[in-house]
Amino acid sequence: MVGSTKLEVRKQTADLGNARLGPLMVKLSIPGMVGMLVMSLYNIVDTFWVSGLPEGTHAIAALTVLFPLQMIAGALGMGLSAGVTSLVSRRFGETRLDQVNRAAGNAVALALELGVVLAIIVIPLARPVVMLFGATADIVGPSVAYLTTVAFGFSFQLFVATTNGLYRGSGNTFVPMLLLISGAAVNAALDPFLISGWGPFPRLGIQGAALATVIAQVIAASLSAVYLLSRHSGYQLRLEHLHLRKRILLDIAQVGAPASAESVLRSVVASVFNWVLGGFGPAAIAAQGLSLRVMMIVVSCLGGGVHQALVPTAGYCFGARNYRRMWQSYRIAALWTSSGGLLRSALVCYFAPQIMAPFAREPELARLGPLALRLRMSSFFLMEPQMMAVFLFQGMGMGGRAMTLTVSRNALLVVPALFLLSAHFGVTGAFAAQPVADVLGLFVAGGMLWKAYRQYPPQERSGEDQEEPEPAALPEQVWASE
Repeated sequence: MVGSTKLEVRKQTADLGNARLGPLMVKLSIPGMVGMLVMSLYNIVDTFWVSGLPEGTHAIAALTVLFPLQMIAGALGMGLSAGVTSLVSRRFGETRLDQVNRAAGNAVALALELGVVLAIIVIPLARPVVMLFGATADIVGPSVAYLTTVAFGFSFQLFVATTNGLYRGSGNTFVPMLLLISGAAVNAALDPFLISGWGPFPRLGIQGAALATVIAQVIAASLSAVYLLSRHSGYQLRLEHLHLRKRILLDIAQVGAPASAESVLRSVVASVFNWVLGGFGPAAIAAQGLSLRVMMIVVSCLGGGVHQALVPTAGYCFGARNYRRMWQSYRIAALWTSSGGLLRSALVCYFAPQIMAPFAREPELARLGPLALRLRMSSFFLMEPQMMAVFLFQGMGMGGRAMTLTVSRNALLVVPALFLLSAHFGVTGAFAAQPVADVLGLFVAGGMLWKAYRQYPPQERSGEDQEEPEPAALPEQVWASE
């Protein structure tokens, strides 16, 4: 029977609710930070080799135009990862263990199918798609070449993201780190050969960067599949677990769909930025892209790992109704990332010209790059606590609240600021739109956190007066009966 498989809660999973919170979050954060840092560095490596091409600025602009589309593919993976991390961690906390394999199998099957569907849609429509995302006439060619190649890796990308969510949900952040490192290392090693044509390889330019990415994704997905099916993963998947069930998908979508929508929204907003910045020339778009890539590295140095500790810890504690520990985990995450963000912002702003120098090889890009980076980093220490609030709500299974907070900051506040400031202050105003939205978003986040704090105050309550997450968790027998 499907429901007969029983899982034992391993020590690393039980630690989410029992171990000392500070050391636990350090233990879970460090692998996440390393993995995210490596992934961010590989994006920089891609950009470095592409910037060395004769058409370097146009190639960087093409990558920047495609960044929102890659964010959409990444959004699906992020949604699946967030949904399954929250779901399995809450089920572990509730000790509803026989639901874990069903959730894992459904998430994996859904990831593979979504990747195929996305590739089928994108590849034949590559040219109109890149133009929709802001490609100007002089960068349509390289944009199409990159997109039609990288689309073949969508299924592998989503599979890795989803399985990483499974591992994190059980308190294992070490294996996701190894998978990210292996993929990034392969990608970085292949870049000079495929982009610049080292040795016997042809010079493929920007298309070589896409091919290196696909090869790396295939290798990482293969390694993840081997580990998932081994006894070490903590999961015991069978073929029947891959059969998609509506109830399970709805439970994953409770957090996953809003998380995906948040990332899709960010990609749409990024496209709006590209359209606005396109009026100031390719260098403005390229400067925006470089500042985003540098910021990804800065985020990965702390916040990119801390959130991987916060989501499963908050989810497990919420499922166990240990609200005091849940709120303590948020306070630790917000304090770490905000204080660390202030220091990182100061360093990046001070050294902005030196950071941009290896990539900004043309005078206009060298002028705009540091400006874009400094303005983006100026409010970084205010952004991090807001992001930790998003991940807290995800861990609690409240995807709607997480999405509301993200939409407020990344769309409702930033888009009006973008048009207003760019109209009055030109390209400087456009670059300043995000920090303005970060300041205003702090008040939105504070209000939403206070409401949740009053709803789930930091004392452990009995099951009789427990308020269910939004929507209420599905009863265990519903899954088993399907």
